[in-house]
Amino acid sequence: MERTDIFRMIQSILSNPNGTLDRGVTFKWTSDGNIRVVGLVFDLLLDRYFLHNKTSISTEVQEIAMSTGCRPEEVVRAFACLSGIRLESNHIVERFMVIEEAMISRSGEIGVTVRFGGWLTYQLQQICQHEKILSF
Repeated sequence: MERTDIFRMIQSILSNPNGTLDRGVTFKWTSDGNIRVVGLVFDLLLDRYFLHNKTSISTEVQEIAMSTGCRPEEVVRAFACLSGIRLESNHIVERFMVIEEAMISRSGEIGVTVRFGGWLTYQLQQICQHEKILSF
C-alpha cells in the first residue's frame, strides 16, 4: 500500500457505511457529520502521522478547524465519526481510531489525543518502510 492507496481507502470507507476493503477487512460505521469534513480531518491526521511517525497524535480542535476551514463543532463530529469506524478481520474487531483523551482548557481550547488502531498503524508503517526503501 502506498500513500495514495491509504487516501483511496478512507474515501472508500466514507462513501459506504458498510463494506469490505481489498484485503478482506470489513468495516462498519455510522455517519454523524459532514463526510467532506471527516475526510479533511483524517487527511490532516495522516499528514501529522507521516510528519512525526507517531500513532498517537495530540492536537487542538481549533487548530484543525483553522487548517481545514471547518467549524470546531464539525471537527469534533469528525473525530467522533472516525473513532466510530469498526474494522473486522479474522474475527478480530477493532476501532479505526481511538480518542485517548479530550480536554477543555480554561480558555476554552479543546485538546484531543487520538491513537490509530492496529490495522491502520500496520498499513501506515508499511507505507513508511516502502518510502524509505525508495529513497535510497
